[in-house]
Amino acid sequence: MRSTSLIFGAIAVLAACFGASLKSRSGDPANANYLQKQDAETPIDQKKLVVLEAVRAPQDLGERAMAHARTLVNLGPRHSGAVPTEGYSKQLDFITAELKRSGVNAVRDTWTDRRELVTFTNISAVIPGKRSERIVFSCHHDTKCAKGHKDTEHNFAFAGANDGASGVALLLALAPVLVQGKHDATIELLFFDGEESMDWDWNNAARALFGSKHFVEQHRDAELKSGAPKIAAMLLLDMVGRKDLHIQEELYSTARLRTLVFSAAHSCGHATHFFRGAEAASDDHRPFLDVGIPSIDLIDLKDNPHWHKPTDTIDNLSAVSLQIVADVVLTALPAIEREYLLDPR
Repeated sequence: MRSTSLIFGAIAVLAACFGASLKSRSGDPANANYLQKQDAETPIDQKKLVVLEAVRAPQDLGERAMAHARTLVNLGPRHSGAVPTEGYSKQLDFITAELKRSGVNAVRDTWTDRRELVTFTNISAVIPGKRSERIVFSCHHDTKCAKGHKDTEHNFAFAGANDGASGVALLLALAPVLVQGKHDATIELLFFDGEESMDWDWNNAARALFGSKHFVEQHRDAELKSGAPKIAAMLLLDMVGRKDLHIQEELYSTARLRTLVFSAAHSCGHATHFFRGAEAASDDHRPFLDVGIPSIDLIDLKDNPHWHKPTDTIDNLSAVSLQIVADVVLTALPAIEREYLLDPR
């Protein structure tokens, strides 16, 4: 992901992680929408909140998520490419096994990008609800490739504890809670591949967001051709475990969802960790927004000193932070169901 303040100052660098030459995707009609500049919205009025009943995650959920994060980080670098890392393949197996342990069947969608000639894999799991419309909980499972770049500052040991592992770990810890709950909406858990840019710089997502772009394209085709159930809303968990947690107000995200999430944080007593600052960040929610699906990105990117740095390690992750985000997500979910299943915006 990349904040707007960084996008405009980015300098194109040839990618070395995947041994492919730099290719712009701007000429590809299928991806044109993802490359258009989408104006960020204004911050919400934090005084106009919705009164919500706080829902507490199980007391050990943060610790369980932290244990998942340790397992993932111990696998080492976790990204695909011309030669996928060993940790990448092991991570796919780990996610699949943990979802099965939670009582939900995991399905892998593997494809080869025709331009990059790189193979990616998304993982999805569906938890049936009373209605067929879906609310998506998502994250990305790949880590930034931090080797083989021309600029030596971009070559280092990268653990991807917050940027990669935290979202996966929290979604895996939430899975059994969501399975055991009673929901109006069908819940879909999505673990996206290829979120990180193959170039070090973002370059307007020209070589990034592969998994979310692919999923949205497949979903829209299925919806149009066979009447597949629509996605009512999408929540993205990306960088949600830092010790000094601050989930920024991400300004591309749907305003009403931002209001519901901040209301949930306020109801849980966690408002100090949410929306102290506002900034737009291009991330896996953008392809959903581009086709009209209400979406929100929960991300701790603004002023994060560890983003894409050697210090993004397990030592800078916190079970308390993961627990806080779990509380907020579970508190917001019933309100999102009420508003987006019955009164979509």
